[in-house]
Amino acid sequence: MNKLKMCALGLGAMILMLPTAVRAEEGRVWLTPPAVTLTTEGFWNTTTGIANWVTLLNTDYEFGLWRDGVLCVDLLAVANLRQEQGKSGVADNLHLFSAIEDSPSTLALMTFGVGQGVFDGSLHLFAGVRNLGKDYFTTPWNSIFTSAMNGLFPSIATNFVVADAPKAAMALHAEWHPNRHWSAKMSIYDGVASELWSELFSLNLRRDGIFMLGEVGYSGDGRGYVGTYNIGASYGYAPSATTLARGGEEKSSRASLWLLAEQPIYRWAGGRELEMILHGAWAPQSDCDLYGGVAVVCSSLCRKSDYVGLLLARGLYRGGAETQMELTYSLPVGHFNLQPALHRVYSTHGNYTIAMMKVVLTM
Repeated sequence: MNKLKMCALGLGAMILMLPTAVRAEEGRVWLTPPAVTLTTEGFWNTTTGIANWVTLLNTDYEFGLWRDGVLCVDLLAVANLRQEQGKSGVADNLHLFSAIEDSPSTLALMTFGVGQGVFDGSLHLFAGVRNLGKDYFTTPWNSIFTSAMNGLFPSIATNFVVADAPKAAMALHAEWHPNRHWSAKMSIYDGVASELWSELFSLNLRRDGIFMLGEVGYSGDGRGYVGTYNIGASYGYAPSATTLARGGEEKSSRASLWLLAEQPIYRWAGGRELEMILHGAWAPQSDCDLYGGVAVVCSSLCRKSDYVGLLLARGLYRGGAETQMELTYSLPVGHFNLQPALHRVYSTHGNYTIAMMKVVLTM
């Protein structure tokens, strides 16, 4: 954990040295107060008795440059106790059961680039280093779960070395909101992402290839029974994750389609809600050909702003198949969020039950 302590001290010093002034006059340089999030998870595989502890520290800055122009900086540090000791994870499964069980990283650059709003802010353009988790699969209810399925679907995450934390890549990103209901996104990334600072700013499409994805979404006003619906597609011509793992460089073409929908089922007086979430993805001739999931979430069950959720997901891979179930409860307490979860994994590599405790501190 020494690396994490060093990163925490360094980031803390940066935060203290930076002014926390909010935007002043339009067109002048400004700095938003830094958003800092500390996430820690403890896992225990009750089947094998193996345990692990992962901690993630994230800080996000925005510097105003000119009218509707902003410099975005997002830094990430990850400590993974077992991997730092040269050991494997707590379970030999095909897709991670934890959204933060990443490789140790002293200080990874997740975002560094310039964003520009045009047409009164309805269109936002960005150029620089970026990661997919900032823009895609970020619907409100889906992010409640601790599983990696609440981020990139495995039909994308397992095919290429994509810009998913702690990795990032050079990118162009455009996002359009013609009104408060509709949205459209388009991103073009370098084909091979990295967490090394020495590689992040190198753009070599001849060597790395290219990865593109886009999404169209519609969302209701949050009061009736119109939910959030997103449909998207990705295409990559780049070395696959399997190819790079064996030291190869040959490129392949792979595409995928996905659907992410959140549908309100029932709303009670007083703010309690029951919501259904649907996942679906198809990626022919890929490492994960087919993925689907369904979840149910209830808010304000025991107290205001708490959540309880049940997720069932299944993926079909070249190396077999896997089914994951998650039962989780999320309880906000001041600046903290406490979240116990129980995972059951049925995989070609074995069946496991994993207990988890997640704590998030937001500053």
